[in-house]
Amino acid sequence: MPIIELSSMCMTADNCRNKIESGKKIASANGFDFGVQIHNSVGKDLYDEIMKNSGGIELSVHSPVFMSHFINLASPDFEFAHKQCEENVARLKMLGTDILFFHGFFMTQKPLVHDMKNYRRTMAAGIGEEFCLNGTFIMNPLLFESEIYKSYLNTFAANLLKMKSLFPDMQLALENDFVGIGSGLQRPQEIHEFVDPLWFDLGHFWCASLLHGFDYYEECGKIAEEKTIVGVHINHNFMTADTPKEKLSDSHAHIYEKSEQNLGPVIQQLLDRGTERFTLEIVDGNEKDMETFFSWL
Repeated sequence: MPIIELSSMCMTADNCRNKIESGKKIASANGFDFGVQIHNSVGKDLYDEIMKNSGGIELSVHSPVFMSHFINLASPDFEFAHKQCEENVARLKMLGTDILFFHGFFMTQKPLVHDMKNYRRTMAAGIGEEFCLNGTFIMNPLLFESEIYKSYLNTFAANLLKMKSLFPDMQLALENDFVGIGSGLQRPQEIHEFVDPLWFDLGHFWCASLLHGFDYYEECGKIAEEKTIVGVHINHNFMTADTPKEKLSDSHAHIYEKSEQNLGPVIQQLLDRGTERFTLEIVDGNEKDMETFFSWL
């Protein structure tokens, strides 16, 4: 049975129980199981509340959770990344999920501090300014044709294969990146060549289509056809073709709010191709978002 999840970013410690109870009812009425995805920004109070109310629901984790650093497979320090994965996997097994997914391609050799409250500042400090588009947080798309990018890509590809071999009982998946500085998995071509299984973030991919100039719906269709997709992040993005590239952002907006994205056919295609887990990764996501999702099917 397919699963509809609310990300922990939909909740607070105060409303967690009510959102889980109402989510279970809406999911069941539409022939889905219900789950909660613990986002890598979760705080201890909310995490504990989710655990108190997790009986009878599915759990997944957007790794890393409660970790000192991000997992970076593009760094030559493989042992450091391996240690981070081991610590994450211990938590995943405790929670009963075999999906280990994360953003794993950062163009830096420095350890990247896992500080979601100060994410952009942390990324800027760890990656530097050389990859910025006109001094902004957005990645300069021309760098994807550079030798330095190709070098990081080669390291990433080798480390990804090695890491998968060390966790044969896990589904080790990468999530496609937002178009921020140093994030190496933005474009369809790298996803097609190197990433399988994939955790498919539709909002990130929308921003990537605006930065890199590809057809969003055509490429979503190719990914649905060709990739093993273990899960999907769903939200509306308010960026348009008229948005200056330097101002692209990840809206994480309600899917009942107006957007140029037409996500219904994309999600139906993913469901038809066998994708089973759909996560509403929406700031303060609610019952209306769930109802909107089901109205598309």
